Amino acid sequence: MQRITINPAQRVADTLQLNSEQVHYLQRVLRLRAGDRFIAQDGQGQRWQGQLTETPGHAKILSTLAPSLRPATLELVAALPKTGFDDVVRQATELGVTDIQPLLSERTLLKPSPKKLERWQRIAQEASEQCERGYVPQISPPLNFTEWIQDRSVTSGNYFCVARVNAPGLLPCVQTLLSDSPQQSIQLVIGPEGGWTPEEITVAIAHGYQETSLGLGILRATTASLTALAIISSVREQLM
Repeated sequence: MQRITINPAQRVADTLQLNSEQVHYLQRVLRLRAGDRFIAQDGQGQRWQGQLTETPGHAKILSTLAPSLRPATLELVAALPKTGFDDVVRQATELGVTDIQPLLSERTLLKPSPKKLERWQRIAQEASEQCERGYVPQISPPLNFTEWIQDRSVTSGNYFCVARVNAPGLLPCVQTLLSDSPQQSIQLVIGPEGGWTPEEITVAIAHGYQETSLGLGILRATTASLTALAIISSVREQLM
């Protein structure tokens, strides 16, 4: 069944009060009619089976479904590329990311407007519905690199991906980390087009981040994010 993500305030007793976008999607896009069923989720694991009624904008709750398992924390911290971050958000959601923190690094050229954050959150919600993940990742407002990293002190599970360096590969690092605890939290930091500056790398290492490599090839910023997330998701699923 098709899914929509609701705000908890939309659920009143055993009914759902649908907004205009949801009504348009269910009735105009999916061609559902009164009596047809769908799944409503709150983006935090709770799910219900709903049924459209004859009353416009209303659906009734038929049953409460088993909640989705809460995923292990997988945070993507990514310097914004000039283009393509919409795709990063969408595909990162498919790969099980739980949090996304956009960064403005020294070499970042994109300066996003506040409306971009709303768009990215909507894309994450839609991707969660399409790939049947019960949790919608939280996307934070963009931060400058120096603002983000201040007061940070980390130990394990925090990887700073760098190109053109002789650093351990991300794959063996993650395999070692997750071998004893597949649910271990991971934070992944990906740089911009042109890479991190030497100063940024030095600061990250000083704050406890482990310098890692994604291989000999030079990947685009958007490709690097998805490659790294795919590695982590694959290792985690094999060990669970």
